[in-house]
Amino acid sequence: MTTKEQKKMPSATELGAYVKKLPPIYRDILKAFPEIEPGRKAGQGLAFQTLTVHLNGSGMIKGIRRNRYSFEEVQEACRRLAEMGFIEIRNEIFAHPTELGEKLIAAATGKEPAPQMSVPELPRPTW
Repeated sequence: MTTKEQKKMPSATELGAYVKKLPPIYRDILKAFPEIEPGRKAGQGLAFQTLTVHLNGSGMIKGIRRNRYSFEEVQEACRRLAEMGFIEIRNEIFAHPTELGEKLIAAATGKEPAPQMSVPELPRPTW
């Protein structure tokens, strides 16, 4: 991809305005990433099933489960987020935020973006 073909990264203000327009299912999915795994690193994904269980877990009223979103709705919402470049779907079941998606998650949660993974290089054996 050439520089001309690359899209410019939106500003924090633009992302914040975009988040306000999102229907609840998309905001809920974005917010779920740091809620489910507070110590996650940028780009680490979650399974659609994990997202669905998490999103419906807060729907308990007097011991009766209230399903806010079906598995199929979460899966379709993730597919649409992928079409817009916010997540990448891997192995047909995992949603991994892209760099843009991480910025959108930060805008949706009001928190700092997830840090990048930093694993030092493994030294070459000397034997």
